[in-house]
Amino acid sequence: MSNIFLYNLPILPNGFAFPKSYVDTVKNNNIIHIEPWSFLCQDIGMSLSYYGSMLIKYTNHPLIPFAIANDQSGFFNDGYIILACFDGNDTSGDPKVYFHDYGYNGEEPSWENRYHLDNFLTWFELAKAESAQYKAERSELDLVKY
Repeated sequence: MSNIFLYNLPILPNGFAFPKSYVDTVKNNNIIHIEPWSFLCQDIGMSLSYYGSMLIKYTNHPLIPFAIANDQSGFFNDGYIILACFDGNDTSGDPKVYFHDYGYNGEEPSWENRYHLDNFLTWFELAKAESAQYKAERSELDLVKY
């Protein structure tokens, strides 16, 4: 993969650093097909658009989107987009992963009560498992159709 885009200073929050596991994954061409998820670093325009959207939505707690689940068929999440985002306030080098679900219409929970994962590797393992289930269920659905 020759063209990846990683946000850099000055648009990143002070002290924020991408986790080494994430950087290694995308820079070493270890991006695998984890549909319905895909990495935003593969599309600079989409990356910047969603990052800007998160900065507007979460003015006091920056979220840095790095992956998107976008299944327009509606099979996954009724077709609504979900973003996986690094916690921009986390300066540890191994930030938590939060989600923004464009299909969620309820009141946003407080940061203390908001669902999150410990880090990128935890998210990546979950995304791979979720992808395997998604692909299997889509295959079963395709078989039933025909």
